[in-house]
Amino acid sequence: MTATAVVTALTGCGGGDRVDAAGERATTTARAAEKAAKDELTVAAVRGDVRSAVKAAGIGRLSFPDMSKAGSPCRVLGVLQTEDAPKREVVDSVSAVLKARGWGQMERMSAEDGGQAWHLVKNGWDMFLSAGKVPEGAGIVLDASGKACGVPMPSRPAASETAPPEPPVLS
Repeated sequence: MTATAVVTALTGCGGGDRVDAAGERATTTARAAEKAAKDELTVAAVRGDVRSAVKAAGIGRLSFPDMSKAGSPCRVLGVLQTEDAPKREVVDSVSAVLKARGWGQMERMSAEDGGQAWHLVKNGWDMFLSAGKVPEGAGIVLDASGKACGVPMPSRPAASETAPPEPPVLS
């Protein structure tokens, strides 16, 4: 009996499969989390996409208002100011670069001011690309926001901090 137990322990027979399966599940979960983190867009990556797209337009001056101070750490707002409303070819060049950089599901929308607008999606981020008149004049606005961006998000308080204290129990 003792020899059987020793042989079983040394060969990994009898119950070892459960450990291996659990270890394999943990490894698979870790790989999925690693892939999700790798695919996660950062604010810097989104700004890079915007810069590349605007460079293709070859016109105007790009600015990035600081959205983190407005309580939006996962938001990028790029404003390309131009002399006149951008022509369709300019907007097409901007959208072509964004598409080449992985922004897909391009959906055309009607803009309130009669301008051009599109909705794009990439790795959990939404971007609205609009062209026409902007408050500062004319240009292209690229407004992107995501749920995860490599920035720690505010955490919820623990339930013990938000729940009322339990009433005392009388004995």
